[in-house]
Amino acid sequence: VGGSESLRSYWEMYLPQVLLLVYVVDSADHTRLPVAKQLLHQLLQSNSTLPLVLLANKQDLDGAYCITDIHDALSLCDLGDTRKMFLIGTHVAEDGSEIPSSMKDAKELIAQLVLDTQ
Repeated sequence: VGGSESLRSYWEMYLPQVLLLVYVVDSADHTRLPVAKQLLHQLLQSNSTLPLVLLANKQDLDGAYCITDIHDALSLCDLGDTRKMFLIGTHVAEDGSEIPSSMKDAKELIAQLVLDTQ
């Protein structure tokens, strides 16, 4: 599901049925990270073992937070130590001609996590 405000009410409906949560944040949009943090923590509070794949997108833009800054801004250390958690920096090529290796890695990780949980 998307992250726009109008779609957030549907999240709770899908969450009990998911095998893992893939959460995407805009690494260059510093002003929205506090909201992203709040929503992420709300989503995960009811399931302490739900695996999380967090994609820190737009790593190629000037001013984008690095992975360490994203980790801190989202207080990922507060999500507990019983959860499988992966934080991957991503971006998409401007012309769309090539899929970056980080996106390929994310795809393979997500596929493996789904297989592991079934």
